[in-house]
Amino acid sequence: MGGMLEIEVVRDPRNSPEFIGLPWVVNQGDPDFVPPLRMAVKKLLNRRKYPFFNHGDAVFFLARRDGKPVGRIAAIENKLHAKTYNDGVGFFGFFECEDDAQACRTLLSRATVWLKDRGYSRVRGPLNYSVNDENPGVLYEGFNGPPLILMSYNPPYYNRLLGDCGMGKAKDLYAYLVTRATFASERFQRVMKAVRRRAPALDLREARLDGKGFRQDIETMLRIFNGAWHENWGFVEVTPPEVDAIAEDLRPITDPRITAIAEVDGKPVGMIVCVPNVNEILRKLPDGRLFPTGWYKLLTGLKRIKGFRTMLMGVVPEYRGRGVDALLIDKVMQDGETAGYNYCELSWVLEDNEAMNSLADKAGGFLYRKYRIYEADTDALILP
Repeated sequence: MGGMLEIEVVRDPRNSPEFIGLPWVVNQGDPDFVPPLRMAVKKLLNRRKYPFFNHGDAVFFLARRDGKPVGRIAAIENKLHAKTYNDGVGFFGFFECEDDAQACRTLLSRATVWLKDRGYSRVRGPLNYSVNDENPGVLYEGFNGPPLILMSYNPPYYNRLLGDCGMGKAKDLYAYLVTRATFASERFQRVMKAVRRRAPALDLREARLDGKGFRQDIETMLRIFNGAWHENWGFVEVTPPEVDAIAEDLRPITDPRITAIAEVDGKPVGMIVCVPNVNEILRKLPDGRLFPTGWYKLLTGLKRIKGFRTMLMGVVPEYRGRGVDALLIDKVMQDGETAGYNYCELSWVLEDNEAMNSLADKAGGFLYRKYRIYEADTDALILP
């Protein structure tokens, strides 16, 4: 592309309308694009308050061509990941770019130089701080509608653009669609009947959303999640301040009917957290602002949401393979149907998580979207 390309460091991205506004630039005219909430993005970029910066660091870059913003990126040092794996992997995230190969290569190069100067030999992403955070990877298959809450969306050319810049596949993430028809099918009911025969005697209860019970259930789910996921690819423990930040964001929209904690003799052994698909409402806020009328649209629209996303699920190691995960899914499907929801997305699932992929398939889930996380050696990304 013609014109002068310039890359600048954005010292305070949360107060940069151009940095925050890049998703609107690259997705302009796409009817499936769901604008992010600007106040939520600003929270992620707040160095003084967002808990990632207690154990990590980042630098943010903006690309301009002839003065016009055409791309952005963050180079991310996740010190918890480095401590856990000691694998020399740094990260990039908050990636947005027009179909401009030079801009993409230059942004990746600048981010990689920053990471290499800190001793990292490989670069992985896009991940907005870690694999635990929102919008992981790039959607590369399944451009069949708007994304669900906290899932990635991007133009189809991103896969090609990153590949042409030297990035290769690190891992794919899957998303499955389950509808009312799926849940009502003979196949689903047959699978669940078989699961119940071999599953332990469980008590399944809703998570509490008020007072001391909310705090206790959040701590319980954190313990289960960290214990259940610690062997998964790329996982780093979610810290208590990070859980507090997530809970603060999700509590106003959480529907207790589609959350559950599984207990055996009073001991928590599994949990599932599903979140109403608020993107159904956010599509109606084209500027991504809650003021002056966005709050009203959000609050009045919550009761009309028709879908939800299974965002977190975990079973303690000693109860894996005994059907606890299937029964948790069955409960939220039943209660979700009673509450008036029409569809659910199971996402995301690692491509090589055989147990979860098998469960989703047996339950009749339709693998309808795939996301990719990329990786490359630092020397392959740095421009001469």
